[in-house]
Amino acid sequence: MHQPKPKRKRGVILTEQGMQKLLAAQSETENCENSGNRYTLQTLRDRTGLDPDTLTKVYTSVSGVDRRTLSRCFRAFNLVLEPSDYAQFDSELEAIEKRGGTLTARHDWGEAPDVSVFYGRQEELATLKHWILEERCRLVTLLGMGGIGKTYLSVKLAEQIQERFDVVIWRSLKNAPSVQELLAELIGFVSNEREIELAKTVHGRVSQLIRYLQTSRCLLVLDNAETLLQRHSLQEALCNHCGESREGDKGYRELLKRVGEARHQSCLVLTSRKRPKEVGLLEGETLPVRVMKLKGLQVEDVREIFKTKGSFWGETAEWNRLTEYYSGNPLALTLVAKTIQKLFDGKIAEFLKHNTTVFGEIHHLLDQDFETLSETEKKIINWLAINRQPVSFSELREKILPPIPPQKLLEALESLEERALIEKKAAHFSVQSLVMEYFNQSESQLSGLGCSKGGR
Repeated sequence: MHQPKPKRKRGVILTEQGMQKLLAAQSETENCENSGNRYTLQTLRDRTGLDPDTLTKVYTSVSGVDRRTLSRCFRAFNLVLEPSDYAQFDSELEAIEKRGGTLTARHDWGEAPDVSVFYGRQEELATLKHWILEERCRLVTLLGMGGIGKTYLSVKLAEQIQERFDVVIWRSLKNAPSVQELLAELIGFVSNEREIELAKTVHGRVSQLIRYLQTSRCLLVLDNAETLLQRHSLQEALCNHCGESREGDKGYRELLKRVGEARHQSCLVLTSRKRPKEVGLLEGETLPVRVMKLKGLQVEDVREIFKTKGSFWGETAEWNRLTEYYSGNPLALTLVAKTIQKLFDGKIAEFLKHNTTVFGEIHHLLDQDFETLSETEKKIINWLAINRQPVSFSELREKILPPIPPQKLLEALESLEERALIEKKAAHFSVQSLVMEYFNQSESQLSGLGCSKGGR
């Protein structure tokens, strides 16, 4: 007679109460011993004596661990593990089921694009997963110029980590919804439509949302944040509704600030062409608010994109030149692939020899980036494009006329560099080839209309 096999022990995980106790004690210790900076995974390993995989299980509750493991984590922050701080892994799953009605995360993808065809960005995905799942970042921003792939990356990331969350919501801000409207939508979904009475103020609704971010593991993705957080054009400044725009901006900025500051177990992922001020004040390499600046794709990934458009011919040097000219921008390269296929029978060399890289939708793509620039940023790009040679900060400060105050010059250069509109090498700044051609075309058009550069 065979002895029945013992049931496999699934271990225990922290309850909500236990997790909150641990995070609160950890935060207090970070404030006292680490100048408020969040501990890295390496620091937690040294402090608890637990390996990174085990720590990830403790902090994400995706699988059970031994009770002694939880005790070690608690002792590392002078806590005693109580019976109410942990539960059997299966029991906790049942608790989740009672809260949300299902073990499957509830998803609302809005108008998220199909990313079944996706190339490159493996390193970026790995880093983002580490930030969100292991280091428990609360607010993550993807930065970059138009067409660099922020939207697609945000969707692919959400797809790959959705099983770690109770709720996943993806929203585009392209149509500029009011902050009150967006908050009502988010609260309704994360509460499973149980929140009947919404607060009347933005502050109150943000508080309601954060309460759900604390009690459920939520992944929120807000795409195209620059639509609401960047108001630089003259037309907007003179608009009759500019007061309303400022109020809308203020509400969104409060949302970002409070989600980044409050202690909770969820994550808000933001995509934007420019770093919001509130994010800049809260971010840090070991803090729960992080920023990733997206660079262009590598040549190998560009070639894979071109394969989806047809057959192309080119030497290695020609592929490199094409990729470099467009700074690896996937949208710009997708657009130019269509032109090379249609007009040059897929021959890259034939296209390159005409030295015309900015046209049609590519010009429109750059228009969108330039429309959101401040006058100081436009002035710097114009000066760099005219002078063509890389210059240092000191040279730029001395030669650009009329002079720009050092503080504004630093802020503008940092903004332009993180949006990949200028390049920095060895502390010298220059304009990308693509931006250079765009600028020259714009100057020619203005000259043809009898406009002066100063009147732009």
